[in-house]
Amino acid sequence: MDIQGILAFIGGLSALVMVHELGHFAVAKAVGIRVEGFSIFFGQPLLSVRRATENSDPDRRLRIRALKWAWGLPEEAFQNGETEYAVRYIPFGGYVKMSGQSDFGEADVAGSDWEFTSKPLWARAAVVAAGPFMNFVLAFAMFATLNVSQGVIGRIGIGPAPDMIVTALEDGSPAAELGLVAGTRWIAMNGVDLTTWDALGTSTDPDDAATVTFEIPGGETVTTVLADGIAGIYELGAEWEPGAAVGSLIPLEPAGEAGLAPGDRIVAVDGEIVTTWSEMSRLIQLSAGREVRLTVDRSGSELTYIVEPSVEIATSEYEHAVKLGVTAAIGTAFAQTWNVTTKILRFLERLVTRAISPKYLAGPVGILHMTGVAAQQGLATYLGLLAVLSANLAVVNLLPIAVLDGGHLLFFAYEGITRKRPSPKQQGFMQQAGIIFLLATLVMVTIIDIGRMF
Repeated sequence: MDIQGILAFIGGLSALVMVHELGHFAVAKAVGIRVEGFSIFFGQPLLSVRRATENSDPDRRLRIRALKWAWGLPEEAFQNGETEYAVRYIPFGGYVKMSGQSDFGEADVAGSDWEFTSKPLWARAAVVAAGPFMNFVLAFAMFATLNVSQGVIGRIGIGPAPDMIVTALEDGSPAAELGLVAGTRWIAMNGVDLTTWDALGTSTDPDDAATVTFEIPGGETVTTVLADGIAGIYELGAEWEPGAAVGSLIPLEPAGEAGLAPGDRIVAVDGEIVTTWSEMSRLIQLSAGREVRLTVDRSGSELTYIVEPSVEIATSEYEHAVKLGVTAAIGTAFAQTWNVTTKILRFLERLVTRAISPKYLAGPVGILHMTGVAAQQGLATYLGLLAVLSANLAVVNLLPIAVLDGGHLLFFAYEGITRKRPSPKQQGFMQQAGIIFLLATLVMVTIIDIGRMF
């Protein structure tokens, strides 16, 4: 991971957290809660500003503290005003500190009107919910902007199979001498049908001589031996392209939800015949926002599936993007934000019921890798990923786990139903349990991330 990837990770995630905290801050101010601190990053203050009080010198309405330990300025000079706005040393995230409120342990409560705990239930709930809400708003705004500037494409969530198609041949090449023509498919190796990548992996060692079988349009088959192993297929003098076959399915994406399976060969999209991956991909990419009819060959049987591709940001000049007008971009952004949100919830539900493997989880290490790769691929890819991560951050924060916003909202729900607040002892126990759960989850996903890298 290079410095660009690290900066992309720190900058992007910090921006998402700051937008989240800005939501808490703005609503807290609006309902009359005293905000003691609004901080960018963590640790000791690098630079802080505090507004002076009405009784202070009118020519010095702002007090600035920068590296006070080096300048030797007295701490008392910076105690005027209600809120300290600070930039701190540890470059990640940020926080809002409100009077009478604490995420960990008991808060220092004096019973003043401006304290968080003194406000009515609706006001406290609004303050807590404002953080996740702002992350949803940010995701929506980023999607809408990219829909106009970059355009959208449709995706169904499949990866190609080792089903290769001849697209062109050189005159007098070994491929031509074998009788191969454009449209010929590579269908088997050492007697194993190449329907999935698992099949390819068990068919031979890549460096060993391999017996390969091709199917010429019309059904005739040709078999030959590649003395140099799999790489020898590119020495036959033919150009190859992946066929329109399903090699893998991304969980919770439209193809898998509709019932497609690895090994299926897509032969038509909305009635238009396709043989190569690029032909199929073009038609699906252009179908963003509408259903498509996929005709599939499964072990000789023809099946039909109706699939609604997910709408995604076009991030490559090679993709067949549809640029949207402002009105369409806004409507599509709502749909994209909703789609990401429901997909996260479905993933969590299937994770709990063990219908999906935890290997698909990603923690800080995995997100670091993803943001680095996205930054290398361009601004659109990076911003599109941040939009998805912003919606993820909103959903995760709304989970009913103490120390998260959802945990606070759960306490408020209890208060609204029973007309009494959970005791500090109850809240403390739930917060400790929440911290243990989150730390255990963090360790697990970090192990998964590292294992994925190696």
